[in-house]
Amino acid sequence: MPELLRTPPLIATPLVTHVVGSRVIVYETITSTNDRALRLGGDGTVIVAEMQTAGRGRHGRAWHSKPGMGLYFSVAFDRPTEGLAFAAPLAVHDALASVVDTKIKWPNDVLIDGKKICGVLVEARQGRTVVGIGINVHHRVEDFPDDLRARATSIEAATGVHIDRGELLRDVLTQLDERVVAIRDGNIEQVFNEWAESCGVVGRRLRCASCEGTVQFIAADGALVIQSADGLKRVMLGEIVELEGR
Repeated sequence: MPELLRTPPLIATPLVTHVVGSRVIVYETITSTNDRALRLGGDGTVIVAEMQTAGRGRHGRAWHSKPGMGLYFSVAFDRPTEGLAFAAPLAVHDALASVVDTKIKWPNDVLIDGKKICGVLVEARQGRTVVGIGINVHHRVEDFPDDLRARATSIEAATGVHIDRGELLRDVLTQLDERVVAIRDGNIEQVFNEWAESCGVVGRRLRCASCEGTVQFIAADGALVIQSADGLKRVMLGEIVELEGR
């Protein structure tokens, strides 16, 4: 059974939001915040864990959740909510804007100086949608597995700035709430356009899976449309590698 956190709340000041954060449940240890959010539901419910034993990222990859070092949380929505994959990385990007310049790597990783500090995973089940967000906050280089050290970093390792995790969680949830409200008010195009521009891939040459070419535009569902030697190709999933030149 997951263990509820018995220490003071992670967020010291009240959330001022409309949807996100209708309730916040913090666990000491849990298998996966996404799994718990999918089971519990409750529109806007936030599940936070100090440590996940089976956290996961996109493509089924494990997400390393070292206790006390990062933020690992998921938000449940009781009805299908389009655009969460666009809204979540933007929320992290904007929450950190006063501390560090981050970049969004298509589709929804957040980077500092080319290294990953945040991953996003959106999942849906039986009409319920959850968005999981993992942020590396205090990790040192040696806290990452050997195979990740060249590709991952944390906010503190990259900037030298010690950020209060509770304050960062509050800021990310506040930014996410603003975009969820915009999406539900019919302004998903506004959120999409902001995300697409932040990805910065249109006009760039890249390789993704077996496709190589120049990105012509990003489709409304988030897919890259790439002009390859074999014509236009749609790419929905995969790691991108930017190539020299345009």
